[in-house]
Amino acid sequence: MAGIDGRDARLIRVCVNVVFHLPRANAVARIASAETAARARRVVRLAHWLEAIGFPAARIHHDVPEAILMDGQVATFWEHLPQQVASPPVVRLAPLLRRLHAQTPPSPLPSWDPVTEARSNLQLARGVVHDRDRGLLLDWCDRLEAELPTLRHSLSYGLIHGDAWGGNLLWRGEEVVLCDLDQMCYGPWAWDLVPTAVNALRFGHPPADELLAAYGFDVTASAVFPLLRQVRELTMLTGVLPALPDRPFIAEEFRRRVASLRGNGPDRWTPYG
Repeated sequence: MAGIDGRDARLIRVCVNVVFHLPRANAVARIASAETAARARRVVRLAHWLEAIGFPAARIHHDVPEAILMDGQVATFWEHLPQQVASPPVVRLAPLLRRLHAQTPPSPLPSWDPVTEARSNLQLARGVVHDRDRGLLLDWCDRLEAELPTLRHSLSYGLIHGDAWGGNLLWRGEEVVLCDLDQMCYGPWAWDLVPTAVNALRFGHPPADELLAAYGFDVTASAVFPLLRQVRELTMLTGVLPALPDRPFIAEEFRRRVASLRGNGPDRWTPYG
């Protein structure tokens, strides 16, 4: 349907999305469930807009400018960027975020609403996640939903990436660009600094100090960080729920993480993939 050569496809990543390199087309295919088709189309529009304004981000493949829907799956196609052996240093995220946050968001753009999205994923996970675990996370949603409205008044809002961390940086030659635009929305700028800080706490990644200094705001020293950390951890748990039936290794890590919330496992988490 896309009209490009998919022979010799090589699997790059399996998580919620499945990502393939298509070497004969110099393309990357990102495949997700059809339930995310509206989001995929929005991401394509955002990617075209970022290219139009010259922002350093992953580019839609010129031969497939729209999302393709087929057999219960939705696919988007991106230009393939050969990567260096070493991943981009996370400090390179800072100028990209400052530049992104200075942009006027295109319309229409959804508002940051992580608890509603988490709750929606939990509703869809009925029968997939143990009722006790599901109840724990729904209670967490209730508590955060009550606390977040007071938090929002103290934050500056604008265009955000929504899932800004080192894993969503790619090399384009010597330039560093943002990828994975699925969570881009109108939200608090501070949210884009939280993932790197939480990764240090939960995964033992390097501290976020250099990134925060380069950006010019230490979110970890702010009064909002404890709550934003909880929201980030909730999204890290619930964001993978659609993948649990088909990804046993993700399901096992999900169970370990929930156990840690009850004090029945280590505080340190392992990346999903």
